[in-house]
Amino acid sequence: MPSRARHIDVPREALGIMTARTLANSHPTLLGLLRPGLDVLDVGCGPGTLTIETARRALPGRVVGLDVNPEMLAAARGASPPGALPNLTFLSGDIRDGGWDEEFDLVNAARVLQWIPDVARALTAMVAAARPGGLVVVLDYDHTLARWTDAPAAWTRFYDAFLGWREAARLDNAIVRRLPALLGDAGLTELRTAPQVTAVRQEDPDFYRISGMWRLVADSRGRQMVEAGWLTHAERNAAVAAYTDWMQAPGAALTIHEACVLGRRPGGRKPRS
Repeated sequence: MPSRARHIDVPREALGIMTARTLANSHPTLLGLLRPGLDVLDVGCGPGTLTIETARRALPGRVVGLDVNPEMLAAARGASPPGALPNLTFLSGDIRDGGWDEEFDLVNAARVLQWIPDVARALTAMVAAARPGGLVVVLDYDHTLARWTDAPAAWTRFYDAFLGWREAARLDNAIVRRLPALLGDAGLTELRTAPQVTAVRQEDPDFYRISGMWRLVADSRGRQMVEAGWLTHAERNAAVAAYTDWMQAPGAALTIHEACVLGRRPGGRKPRS
């Protein structure tokens, strides 16, 4: 399988990362934009957790979840079988292939563009899918700013390799810094950036959900990194074990930097978003 496809492919073990998310705890900007009657395209919908919540909030508007990964789509359709929500459809497809023409009031991509090397192509298709006056909403990471207090050496080794593995595949580790310019180049106006910094300590209720996400990254993406030669099996196993111990240590804390960037396609009447 080509390198690009291997990075886009989401390991089955990563399902747990996505199904623990809600709009409130992981995408508050989108939550604030949703209204009944909006037509929404959710790009890279994964197991459909946020897409299903979006569909409930957008009823009777049409909601489409789009993903390239068969296992993710199977999980999404299992969570909301066809007909369970009359306005929700899950489709197989790559946004870069286009085919959507002014069909949606809002086009969303959450933590998806970080896995696509040709981001401009994806954004062009997303803008084409939005109606004139519609919104394009992109949430993503700045992986270079992630910090763990007193991180074990095995974890630091893993994370440095993670960044290198991504960079070698032409994936932008700090994509949120470029998103405003990219959305502007794609023709969007009224650009707005909402920083989303998550800082948790071990005593916080969300600590194990958020810190555990990165343990799952080491367990799932780490296997792909071993296959690609960026880690040995022993190094991956050591990172997972050391990180698990770190999560139990008093004073353990981490900070993750994201941002949500949105813009409006010019022309037409503004949707109720």
